[in-house]
Amino acid sequence: MASVQTIGRALQRFRHQRGLSLAGLSERSGVAKSTLSQLENGEGNPTIETLWAVANALGVPFGVLIDDGGGEQPALGGPGVHVRLIERSRDDPEIEVYTIELLPGCRKESAPHLHGVKERVTVLAGTMLAGPADRPRLLRSGETHVFEADVPHVYAAHEHGARALVLIEYPPKAYGGCASTLYVPQPADAAAWEGLLGVLERALLEVSNGLGMRLLRLRGEPEPGRDGRQLWAQALAELQAGPWPWPVHAFVEEDAQGPFIGLVPMLACSAFSGEWAPQAWSAQPLPQRCLRLARWAQSPTTPLGEDDVRSLLADLESPSWVLNGLALEVSLQRGQRRLPRVLRAGLPEGASCPERSGPLGSRIDVEQYDAFELLHPAYARQVVAAAQDIASAASAPPSGLVIDVGSGPGLPLLMLRELHPSLEFLAVEPDEAAYACLQRRTGQTPGIETHRGDFLALEWPAARTSLITSFGASHHLNTAFMLHKAAALLQPGGLLVVADEFLPEFTSVEERHAALVRHHGAYLLASMAWVGEPWPQAHGEDARLYRDFRRTVLMASMAAAEGRGAQAVGMCRQLYARLCDSEVRRWPQDELGAFVRFYWLELQAMVAGFDYEVERKTFARRFAGLAALAGLELVRHRRVFATVGQDDWGGGTHVFTFRKPQTA
Repeated sequence: MASVQTIGRALQRFRHQRGLSLAGLSERSGVAKSTLSQLENGEGNPTIETLWAVANALGVPFGVLIDDGGGEQPALGGPGVHVRLIERSRDDPEIEVYTIELLPGCRKESAPHLHGVKERVTVLAGTMLAGPADRPRLLRSGETHVFEADVPHVYAAHEHGARALVLIEYPPKAYGGCASTLYVPQPADAAAWEGLLGVLERALLEVSNGLGMRLLRLRGEPEPGRDGRQLWAQALAELQAGPWPWPVHAFVEEDAQGPFIGLVPMLACSAFSGEWAPQAWSAQPLPQRCLRLARWAQSPTTPLGEDDVRSLLADLESPSWVLNGLALEVSLQRGQRRLPRVLRAGLPEGASCPERSGPLGSRIDVEQYDAFELLHPAYARQVVAAAQDIASAASAPPSGLVIDVGSGPGLPLLMLRELHPSLEFLAVEPDEAAYACLQRRTGQTPGIETHRGDFLALEWPAARTSLITSFGASHHLNTAFMLHKAAALLQPGGLLVVADEFLPEFTSVEERHAALVRHHGAYLLASMAWVGEPWPQAHGEDARLYRDFRRTVLMASMAAAEGRGAQAVGMCRQLYARLCDSEVRRWPQDELGAFVRFYWLELQAMVAGFDYEVERKTFARRFAGLAALAGLELVRHRRVFATVGQDDWGGGTHVFTFRKPQTA
């Protein structure tokens, strides 16, 4: 076996590639944090069970922790059992071969491996009981048993002991499309080209009408000198040349199997439909302008007139955070690639991001979050919806300090105060790095006090607060406790307004993982569809990362939609590991790099969600149920951006407004 120093280095490397903190790895593996720290420092004497638990928690094959590349590996020992790594294949799927020797009467219980792992046990000598713990098989010398090893399983020897060869096959990582893939012959003449256009047009129509994602690939050998990506781009351009836009995001990309087109449906929201506006806003130009921009943003295929475009360009140059965010989204949706003025003016050059610290900073690059989260779809829209609800649902203007929960760097709070300049806020943020950004962002803004601390531990008079707000932070806390705390602090009739991301509904870990891929993937794919092809002057590394994001997220989203959740998660984790070894932690050199940094943030949130560390999103109906259990009444709910599902309770960005009953 590799030395404990080699194991420690491998453990630390894979933990960093997974984005896990020591505490997070301890929670997932059941191995004490102190033991993990010792191992990473090259100390201790780890058991087989410890290393298997760590490997499973990291989502890596067991062999990568113990194989030092030094030839034959010595046996790993345990009470009555000896295990030796014989061979490890690095192909896809990965395969490991071990010998296992059990002393007479020994029984070894094994925890479940990763989802999708299979084992093939062939007894070489003696008699062995092997297989799932609830239905093992008795194997004699020369007999083989193949079973799913992602459940508790067992190896047991009778009175004479046993020796067996164990082959472990991990689930495949590569994905080229399956049920959603159409194969089209290479067009060699005009008739074949017409046929290709017909298949693509039908796929566009199917996705428009709700079929789901589609992947189209070319079949057969291409003609010499013909570029497959250009061919697909030409076909797509012909079909998009009509008077009306397709409600579909289309991506022309290439992978190991060749060039392809990916089609993703646009989902609709109606959060800002109609001309309704609160009476308090009737004479205020900024809220009226914001509502108009929000309506444009929720209808991205609606064309704008010349006067609208001129007004949009002016909003992009406005000093207003909320106008900048809204105008950016509307411009991107309509093919105008640019950054808002506030972000263009604030892009540092060549600086490295600081080391992460604090609970949020352990998983998310807070400095980059502060700089680039404005690029998130519907980021400003959620604030407009929340401000609109405050103006319409409050029976009287909120009085006293408004508590903002988990303010982060504070950008939504600045937007909200633009729309409600009379409100005064106490911004509560526990994370050290986020709090430093919050102070920098809001330090010169009157009407905002900051408090570093946990909202759940906030010392504040009960039933004395008229309004509590939270943007993108409800899932960073214990959500149920946060709702109970808010209910305790609100005065009767007081409002709690929460804007946050919520997943599509799930009932199992596997469903939740697939939901995370599809949910975060939808934000990424929408943004990448708006950005389009990398512009010629884009920095080389950022252009490469951009294409890697497009290919991987598209394929992972398709895999998740087809029920291949473990494969989808694996692709996203691999992308995360590749990004860790890239220049993405440095500040961008151009506009495309700014979008790549936002995609990196969204990927960090997705992977942290897999690990249930910092990112602990629930789904919208469950959140409303938790609020009801805390004694809060739902006043209004709307989905301002849809990621998964046609229903307003599906995945996406939601805004909830609750009221504490007057009789409470």
